[in-house]
Amino acid sequence: MARLWTLLALLGAAVSAPLECPLPDGPDSADEATCGLYSACVWEQGGCQLADRVGYQLLEPPLVIHTLYELLLGRRDSEITMFGDDVERLTVTAVEYDDNRMALTYRDTDAARYEVPVELDVPPLPTPPPSDPQYAITLTATEAGQTFGVQSGDQFIEATFLLGAADLYGFGENNHDSFRHDLEAGVTWPIFANGHMPGDEIENSYGVHPFFLGIEDDPGSSFGVLILNSNAMEYRLFLLDGVPALTYRTTGGILDLYLFFGDSPLEVLQQYHRTIGLPVMPPYWGLGFQLCRWGYKSVQDIRDVRQRMKAAQIPQDVQWADIDYMNGSRDFTIDPVNFKDLPDFISELHEEGIRFVPIYDPTIAADFGIYGPADRGVEQDVFVGWLNSSLVPENQCEGCKDYIVAKERTSAPGLFPNFFANRTLQWWIDEIRRFIAVAGGPDGFWIDVNEPAAINTNAKGGLQCPHTPLDYPPYPTRFVRFAFNPSGTVADHTICMASVHEADLDGATTSYYHYDVHSLYGWSESRATRAAVRATMAGRRSLILSRSTFVGAGRWATHWTGDNTARWSDMKRSVVGILEFSMFGFPHVGADICGFGGDTSEHLCLRWMQLGAFYPFSRNHNAIENIDQDPAVWPSVAAAARDALGLRYRLLPYLYTLFWRASEMGETVTRPLAFQFPSDPTLRGVDTQFLWGDAVMVAPILDEASMTFVHVTFPAGQWWDLRSGALAYDADHSGGVLYQVALDEMIPVFGRGGAAVPTQRNATTTAASRANPFSLAVFGSQATGMLFWDDGETTDTFKDGSFYHCLFHFSDNTLDIQVTHNDTQWMPDPTLSEISFYGVPSEPSSVSADGVPLPADSVVYEPATGLLTVHTQLGMEADHRVVLNY
Repeated sequence: MARLWTLLALLGAAVSAPLECPLPDGPDSADEATCGLYSACVWEQGGCQLADRVGYQLLEPPLVIHTLYELLLGRRDSEITMFGDDVERLTVTAVEYDDNRMALTYRDTDAARYEVPVELDVPPLPTPPPSDPQYAITLTATEAGQTFGVQSGDQFIEATFLLGAADLYGFGENNHDSFRHDLEAGVTWPIFANGHMPGDEIENSYGVHPFFLGIEDDPGSSFGVLILNSNAMEYRLFLLDGVPALTYRTTGGILDLYLFFGDSPLEVLQQYHRTIGLPVMPPYWGLGFQLCRWGYKSVQDIRDVRQRMKAAQIPQDVQWADIDYMNGSRDFTIDPVNFKDLPDFISELHEEGIRFVPIYDPTIAADFGIYGPADRGVEQDVFVGWLNSSLVPENQCEGCKDYIVAKERTSAPGLFPNFFANRTLQWWIDEIRRFIAVAGGPDGFWIDVNEPAAINTNAKGGLQCPHTPLDYPPYPTRFVRFAFNPSGTVADHTICMASVHEADLDGATTSYYHYDVHSLYGWSESRATRAAVRATMAGRRSLILSRSTFVGAGRWATHWTGDNTARWSDMKRSVVGILEFSMFGFPHVGADICGFGGDTSEHLCLRWMQLGAFYPFSRNHNAIENIDQDPAVWPSVAAAARDALGLRYRLLPYLYTLFWRASEMGETVTRPLAFQFPSDPTLRGVDTQFLWGDAVMVAPILDEASMTFVHVTFPAGQWWDLRSGALAYDADHSGGVLYQVALDEMIPVFGRGGAAVPTQRNATTTAASRANPFSLAVFGSQATGMLFWDDGETTDTFKDGSFYHCLFHFSDNTLDIQVTHNDTQWMPDPTLSEISFYGVPSEPSSVSADGVPLPADSVVYEPATGLLTVHTQLGMEADHRVVLNY
């Protein structure tokens, strides 16, 4: 059923309730004298509120052109202003793209402004009218005097919208304690790429994703909104006279909204992911368990940890290296003393089926004459420069020209590559190619501190930013008002906003202020690094891990949630983080298992390893000053890791199929219960459990106070406990069950009735497990599923047709396996060696495969659980039928 969205309401029609005036020092600074400094503000009822006549009104009747609607707005009162330089006229366009997508854009009628240079996949105009739109645009309120909740100036835009849903999710990157936003609390959250270690404050983090989703009604009809902006911004979701509302503020660009509509949250997210770019398909080995730490002292130190992992028989697929391996923390170098045999070690890992991924920082040390990447970079002019030569500091380092210089990790001053320029892209590819030749073939790229981060900016001993409007804007957002921003400036822990990126990657030459594209830095480095993979890795997918991300960067990179802390609260927040990044188009996401900062404990690490075994991106990583925390350190954690990772590796064929569906169809891999079951309002606040696809549910233990029990919320239907094979829940409504889970037991993981899940016998590497025969888990009396399979590493296998795909369907005691595509020249024909039927009410008299009865000893039935195990040897290159005979 289409929802009616009137254009004027969508624009933010004036409301009777007062709105907070955006004082530069925040609402706590409000008093009558401060309020009186701004003509847009009035002091009423003990608070500083926006004046009634703030905003815009229609100047003439709307223009309708096919699927595009255009309105001209003018300021309602030209004497009222917040920070000056107000836009006098706004052109507002609404565009119908298709049945599920539309856009709403505010532009300055009389001047061009910065717009985010991120290409979205939307139909070109004109488009055919949507045949069955999930929305309706009406242009009815055209009378003079109609006002809009929008302010627009040169460096400040504010808009307030009334929303049609109270169950709201998304916006980031923030360290949210809950997945669903608390409208009663009405917190204002900043968004701006920032390299600070996440803490407990209301703060912005590494990436920028101004996208949110709302579930509107009991059936689950949903909408999503992308506000495409890359300037420093903030948002507040709250109740306005009891109605859900959003106040959004940004410090530049335009107000550019893309709206998505669907009958469920998952349908909305498919539309969103299709628009921003479908996520990259990871290599199969990228789904295995991975290990890292900052603080390895030598190659031998890593070897010792690797031997400890092998002795404990803990699965591992990737060994990472932090900056320890570098010579003086310089990119593209190897410590000639402690890591001189790194190339030999990489070869040793490869022989074991283990991959190696090193870290790269964007900062290039200005060690001219002794450091080739810096010399070649200056020669090719690849670095970010000051806005003009008058801003270059008097103490500029010799040879640094007009480039902006700041410290990050190296002892020398650092230069920052401008990844918007084609010459920088070519330099980056060349430096990576040179390093691969020296190091002997790293398998991936970890691009860190790419907010970009810098040390002590605007503080003693650090880069000092000039007092221009770019570095000291009239409204600096909440970001500058917290303890983790010691300088109290926009450029804290990064480079100055008054610097410039020359851009020519897309054919046209232009320049961007860092003020506008700061939050795109990680995005631009991810794009450049993916180009380097294509140029240097001969058709292999590789794995790119980026700390800072922006809308659409999931096309190129994976993400981890950054430098968390070894605390139970951070473990709980990690579930919210992976659910949000699943929304944002990053299905391959995880947190540092056991915590990055601070010393973990045995019990915390045990429970975190069990949870982290089910992160889509599963990596244990910690900081240099902390104790070892690889899972082999404690026997109890090693046992927990073997069990949990053992189940993960058995489920990898199913997980890999989910990633294929994400990369080709925009589906999510990790899901909250509310998105899979949107018609059940009782599930909308559940954020301590999650689903893999629609078939597997994970219920981790996240609280120290309840370390040996967990309350599991079950959606309606049948759910089987994968630990015992027993039916755990069977009801036509959702409900809760309390589970006792001893420290030597695995956390509960469940299979959903109606699902057929492909599995494989586990091993300690994916290289070994991929060689094992397949199995199939069938849950309930009717079930469906599928398997996608390829070589796990080559790019574009689906497009090129080099893959295997089959469907599973079980009903009336008959399992049909239908092969829909089979090009397995790159591997032996797959074999199905075992089928597990969950919930079989009684033992069948016999089981036949393709009309031939199977031997009695190949069929095992467990009456206590109803689990029927059938051992087969079915070549999966052909269709098959397996029948339970009664």
